[in-house]
Amino acid sequence: MELDDRQDGRRSIGTDTQLFDILGAMSSSETISTTRLLRSSALWVLYALLGLFAFVQSMIGPAVPFLRAEFHLDYSAAAMHMSAFALGQMASGLLSPLIIRRFGIHRVLWGGMLGILVGISGLVLAPTPILSLASILFMSLTGTLSLSCLQASISQLGGEHRSQALMEGNMAASAAGAAAPFVLVAGVALGLGWRALWPAFAVGLAATALFGRKPIARSVPDSIIEESDSRGDRLPRAFWRLYILIFFAVGVEWSVGFWATEYLKGLPGHSVSLAAAGAGVFQIAAVSGRLVCSRLTGRIKEKRILITAMVLTAIGFPLYWLRAQPVTAFLGLTLCGLGVSAFYPLSLSLSIGAAKGRTAAASSLAAVASGAAIFTMPLLLGLVADSAGLRTALWSIPLGLGIMALLLISGRRSEAGSRESPD
Repeated sequence: MELDDRQDGRRSIGTDTQLFDILGAMSSSETISTTRLLRSSALWVLYALLGLFAFVQSMIGPAVPFLRAEFHLDYSAAAMHMSAFALGQMASGLLSPLIIRRFGIHRVLWGGMLGILVGISGLVLAPTPILSLASILFMSLTGTLSLSCLQASISQLGGEHRSQALMEGNMAASAAGAAAPFVLVAGVALGLGWRALWPAFAVGLAATALFGRKPIARSVPDSIIEESDSRGDRLPRAFWRLYILIFFAVGVEWSVGFWATEYLKGLPGHSVSLAAAGAGVFQIAAVSGRLVCSRLTGRIKEKRILITAMVLTAIGFPLYWLRAQPVTAFLGLTLCGLGVSAFYPLSLSLSIGAAKGRTAAASSLAAVASGAAIFTMPLLLGLVADSAGLRTALWSIPLGLGIMALLLISGRRSEAGSRESPD
């Protein structure tokens, strides 16, 4: 059986082509034109691994009500679990270029995923909040190493269609993240509770490793540190403006998603299962939003798509915030999910494009910005919620949207000024 791997124009023939090779061949047969993204089997593996990372990242928010009940935590203490993940993400993002250069892409990628499994194991067995926080910190430190490898590899394999590849990867991430609340609901129904998250991740990782190691080894170079990264060239000023944009983009997304389950408990009936399902609706909307954006990217400018997504979020926020009844609250959360789903992949793509070829450095720094946002926003919201209520704290969402708009406007003026300046 002959399958086209589509990597650097080379063909691979063999009997070891497993599930991801079949998916890659099916997708590649539809993308023969050089004007389209060529989805190799390795790219499918990267998408799947990005989904597993997102599942772990997304599971913490819906699990917070269960952790609060089990450990008798207040809002601030509960938010520290997400902050612990973000702290590890920041530290790991700063160190990942050195670690990748020392050990190579393949070892860091798979070792990081194994580290996540160890961290989840510690979390489900933790008898105290201190140990649960330590477990989350460990899974973040190791998992973010994999994330840096994944984002840089997807960007490289995507080539000129980098933004579409990143959007599709984040679409897979949203799909996996959407599963987390429903795994929790299923776990409660089956009597396993929130700890059902462990077998869900373990099975997913085992399947991906079984079918995906060979495509990764065959198509992804073990080192993607560019010459400019080795020289230590400075990143352009435009990159740092977009770096700040990543921070607020992720901050707004997590301000909506992290506290959604807790906030929706205030709906009539005060049902935890209904609230968790609402968080799942948010994730499903995020999947749909990234699916639509992946089709629009390349046809419409990235900044225009991003602005449209911000408008959708601004429309949906009042419906969600009012929390008058389940239908309107879920509708508002759906619109917010459709909007914020585009924030990170588009801002990441814009920042990598502004990095002038320094893909690995830009990807690692993006993880730092993302981690910083995840560290600060849920915690700040928790602190405000403890003193003034969660409803008041959620006003950080329109505030973040306003800052994002200012950053985009300032960037547009800077670009216009550069074009008009004489040579």
